[in-house]
Amino acid sequence: MRKYFIICIASAVLLACSTRKKNLSGEDVVNIGDFIEFFRELPLPYTIADRQISRKLPDSLLISPKILRQFVPDSVYSKDYKKNDQPKFYAMGKIVNKGAETYLLVKSATQARQMAYVLCFDKDDNFRAAMPLVNNNPARKTYLDGSIDKKYIITTTERYRGTKGQEYYKLNAYVYNSAGVFNLIKIESNEPVIPKEVYNPIDTFPKRHKLSGDYLRDKKNFVSVRDAKNGKNILFFIHIESGEQCTGELKGEAVLIKPGVAQFKQVGGTCMLRLSFSGNKVSVSEEQGCGSFRGIQCAFDGTFTRKKEAVKSKTGGKK
Repeated sequence: MRKYFIICIASAVLLACSTRKKNLSGEDVVNIGDFIEFFRELPLPYTIADRQISRKLPDSLLISPKILRQFVPDSVYSKDYKKNDQPKFYAMGKIVNKGAETYLLVKSATQARQMAYVLCFDKDDNFRAAMPLVNNNPARKTYLDGSIDKKYIITTTERYRGTKGQEYYKLNAYVYNSAGVFNLIKIESNEPVIPKEVYNPIDTFPKRHKLSGDYLRDKKNFVSVRDAKNGKNILFFIHIESGEQCTGELKGEAVLIKPGVAQFKQVGGTCMLRLSFSGNKVSVSEEQGCGSFRGIQCAFDGTFTRKKEAVKSKTGGKK
């Protein structure tokens, strides 16, 4: 009887040893099965906020950089840290899409920066893709969080309050595909749209030529003309904009083919423009297709009126 009891105890000990999770904090030999098994399974939906990622995790969840490097490339996290930083890594948990991929959540942490990443392994336990989920955030009025729902859609959200207490958010949603990437499938925001000022690359160039100046239809549709190296040429920049489907920009040097008429020909391309000056106006006509510089619903055609220059006073100021 005692003999059978000893055999049972020994068998139980061996079974416990064989099923016990391996320690990943040192240099033990582990395989990919050991690595994935080390992560506890997480329920869905799962959400983690920036304030949570800052909390210290127990050393029992540590993963040594040497072991992590066996299964996950350094490029996943190296861009988020300085060259000499030595972040610690922790196993946060895993989400298993049965018969398909497995998502591992790993935290990397230095004193200044804490990050959570989603690592995706395919059904054969091969590493396929990674993306950041959330990071610590010192800004008091901004809140970040990351989540994974029951359809395995990964969402990152930023929330903040406006100057008048309005609540704004920016949301990006991703889904893993079999090609081995996280595809961005949704962008959502309730932020106010602030029109951006158009950058004019030749704005500060000299304008001593009699044709040089700014010719406007409005702030988003204009032709700027500036001096070239000789009086037979002019520099120009055209910007046209009418809704999201109709924008275009073209910068170049045009040759004065006769008084008040300049022509631009694209080197190695098909685009050709004519700029005809008369009084305080310039008429632009697209003589050959310039589709590579504009939307398909646009054309560099139209008439623009010269903006009056501010008159300088004798003391050097503007009137």
